[in-house]
Amino acid sequence: MRAVATVRSLPRHLHTSRACLADKASGRADAFEAHEAPEYGLPAPLWERALLGVGSAVGLLASPSRGDLLTVLTQVSSYPSIDRLIAQMRSTHEGRCLMLTRPSINSHTVDTATLAALPEGTFGRAWIEWLKANKVVPDGRCEARYMPTYETRYVIQRYRETHDFYHVLLGMPTSTLGETVVKYFEASHMHLPVAGLSALGGSLRVLNDDRRAWLSRPSDPADTPTLQALAPWAWRLGQNVRVPLISVAWEKRWSQPIDELRAELGIDEAPPVLLDWGRRPRPAAKTKTH
Repeated sequence: MRAVATVRSLPRHLHTSRACLADKASGRADAFEAHEAPEYGLPAPLWERALLGVGSAVGLLASPSRGDLLTVLTQVSSYPSIDRLIAQMRSTHEGRCLMLTRPSINSHTVDTATLAALPEGTFGRAWIEWLKANKVVPDGRCEARYMPTYETRYVIQRYRETHDFYHVLLGMPTSTLGETVVKYFEASHMHLPVAGLSALGGSLRVLNDDRRAWLSRPSDPADTPTLQALAPWAWRLGQNVRVPLISVAWEKRWSQPIDELRAELGIDEAPPVLLDWGRRPRPAAKTKTH
């Protein structure tokens, strides 16, 4: 029966492929239907997912920079919200094309030299400048191994690979404070449990770092008041974004002015506290591994 269903759906899939290759401005952007991906394998048993989740969460508390542990926690905790993300990706033409073609974003698929040569103020140029300023590379995302289908694997992988774009749009570095603000944004917009857990854990680390800094350098400005201002801003932004960010084809936006992109997505200006925080001297950026 499955083979018969596959044969019957083949014309629709071919039509989808042609639509994705067609010009987006052709006026037929939403003329095709989304399709189910073939099974990749059985989901891990509940007890195994729970064990992996607890183990990775405990490991991250001890070593927050462990990208492999964050990847595992993202996957095993995403089951309650993954269907929602898939539905969001299917809800737009760009998202359905992403689901079909499954492009990846890393140093092998993106010509970073070309993006660096784009005019100042474009999204692609801003991303390259952010990578250099924070001394990170667009790699290091571990493969999603614990998801049951092609679609769920790709959606989680896409979420991980586009995470840095949210840093760029929100003007956040890779510091503990910057990562925590972005996680509040992701938790509000995508409803992913791992984002909420990371936001909570990041908030606790900011408080702890401020406590330690006060004991050794009481004259240094604290990050906790800044987080108290930025977290509600990031949460509100996540709720008010005009399109599902998981469905955005960022690869088509490299040459778009970043301010225009922010306006299109509904990402407004940060509160004044961000400007004051941005002027502070900060320690050298650390290599980002997740």
